[in-house]
Parts: sequence; structure tokens; C-alpha cells
Amino acid sequence: MHHLYSNALEFLAQLTSVRLLEMNMLWLCLLTFALMYIRRWRQPAELVTTASVQRNLPRLPALSHMPQVLFLLSLLAVNIWLAKPVIPLVNETRNLETRDIFIAIDKSGSMDTIIKDADGNSQDAEGKSYPRRIDAAARATEFFVSRRQGDRVGLAVFDDTTYLHWPMTDDLSIILKKTALIPLHTNGGTNIEGINGPIQQVIDHWTEYGKAKTKVMILVSDGDAPMSEQRIRELTAEMSALGGKLYMLGVGEDWSDFRDPKDSRDPKDAEDQKHPKNAEQIAKLKPLMTLVEALGGRIYSVADEQQMLAAVSDIDKLEKSSVKIETNETYRDVSIYFAIASCVFFLLFILSAAFTRERV
Repeated sequence: MHHLYSNALEFLAQLTSVRLLEMNMLWLCLLTFALMYIRRWRQPAELVTTASVQRNLPRLPALSHMPQVLFLLSLLAVNIWLAKPVIPLVNETRNLETRDIFIAIDKSGSMDTIIKDADGNSQDAEGKSYPRRIDAAARATEFFVSRRQGDRVGLAVFDDTTYLHWPMTDDLSIILKKTALIPLHTNGGTNIEGINGPIQQVIDHWTEYGKAKTKVMILVSDGDAPMSEQRIRELTAEMSALGGKLYMLGVGEDWSDFRDPKDSRDPKDAEDQKHPKNAEQIAKLKPLMTLVEALGGRIYSVADEQQMLAAVSDIDKLEKSSVKIETNETYRDVSIYFAIASCVFFLLFILSAAFTRERV
């Protein structure tokens, strides 16, 4: 008896938690009642069964209404079936101490080129080719993401426009799987400053979904893109309003021996920067350097593991904040039970109509 009582309570609990994924289908209930009215008006019941049944009709006034009720129940069950009733199986919220980090990876045509060494060679001493820029970018991203446990990380790729690969999540295994697919395709130009560029798209995403106090964007690119001073000021203002910081992982030979001038304390490094080749390199990268510096970030070379570790360490120092995370619900589809109920009610309607000889 106790077991039966427990099962009944569990059934009632599940019944009260049913949700309808297609609520609009319930408007068909109005059509159902209209059909019932028309049917009752056009086809009144003729209770002319056997004499014994007619003698008992005064004591069974509900018998004449039974076909009508069963027909109504069968149609209502169909309506609920079409509304896709489900039972939610997960409804969990949790608080997470985290940062919001969004990684944007350059997949433009220039990222398909082989990285060359300082002497312009595309192969090492053993004849093995150096990786493509996009491969180096993917490996650097995997290196970084695997060390971001506890943070929410999102992923996007960009060329002429920006494509959201995955929204921010603390399930880093998804980000790593998505990152592994990025080197499969490169195309287009490098649009960093445009309204469809990665920085603007991340700003828009954070405006709607950013929850953590600390917001960090990681730009992984070879940096081969122009940026106007006006656009740099606009992006700086919008990102600063959200409290966002911009870091960059530089890919390619322009960044292989990169050292941020403001970080250098060696006078010899200052002299090296005056060399025509180095001065030209710095001038080419100046727009991104200016933007990164304005947003309180730094630039690191993906070719230097020590710099990559420094990037991880620098972001680890940033403050975490409490974010309320709602897990995605999964559902158990129970619409089949309403389909079965509709068939049962319709069968009972046929039997009751035959018993009362109602014109159906």
C-alpha cells in the first residue's frame, strides 16, 4: 500500500511539472468546442436502444451525454498532443566564481601561410615544414583554454565577418573540440575594426550575456589589418564601458620575436627597435598595439612558450566574481501518452455511440 501511495505521489508530481513546448497549439481547443457545438446541434442523440435500456434511462440521465463527452475528451487529448507536452528532467542553478573570457581567432586567407623563421626559411634543419599560422593559432588557443579551469570561455572566428562558434561556458571540453576544427578552413580578409569585426561582436555579446565583473577578450591573429585612429577610440570607449580588457596572441614571423617596447628595460632593446626592419615591423603593428594598450592588456607571441605562460599568469591575477549559472534543461517527451489517450477516448466514443444508437 505504501509503495502504491508513493507511486501515486510521484505521478502527481510529474503531472504538475508538465510543460507545453508549443503553447500556441492550445488555441485549437476553441475550434474543438466549436465543433462540439455544431455536432450537438446537427446530430442529436436518438436513445432508441433496447426496451430495457429505455426503462433505465430515467435513472441514467448521463448516458445520453456520454458520447459527447468522450468525443470532446478525444479531441482535447489531440490538442495537448500537438502542443508537445514534456517533463523537465533538469532544473539546476549554481553560483560560479569566474571571469568572462572570449577568444576570437583569425581565419583569414593570410592565416593559411607557413610561418617562417628569422632567416626566411619555411623548414627546419631536418627539412620539416613549420606550421601554418592557423595551426599555430589553434594550438596556442588549446594551450590557453586548457589552463582556464573555473572561467567561462566563449569562442568565435573571423575573416571579413565574425562567426560565433560557441557562447561562454565553463565546460571547456566543448571549446577545445570546437578549436580543433578551426584549422580546416581559411578564407577571406581580416576585418578587425568593422561593425562585423570580432571586437564589436564580442562587445555586443557581452552587453547581452556578460555576467562576470572581469571581462577579457583574447584576439588570436597575425595582425595584418588596418585600423583608423577614430575606430580605435570608439572601440576603446565601448569596451571600457563594459569593463573589458583586450589581450592579443600574435601569430607569425612578425610576432615571433616580439617584445612590447614598454616592457623592455634593456637599452639594447631600445636600439634594436630603431633598426629599419624592426621599426617597420612596429609601425605595421602599431594600431593593434595602441588598442591593446588602451584597454589595459598586453601582446604575447604564440611562438614563445614563456610568453604564453605569462599570458595565463597575467589573466589569473584578474579578479573573479560570482555568476549565477543556469544549466540547460533536458526534457522527457510525454506527448505519446496523450496520443494513446486520444485513441482510447475515440474508441470509447464509438462504442458508446453504437450502444445508444447515436447518429455519428
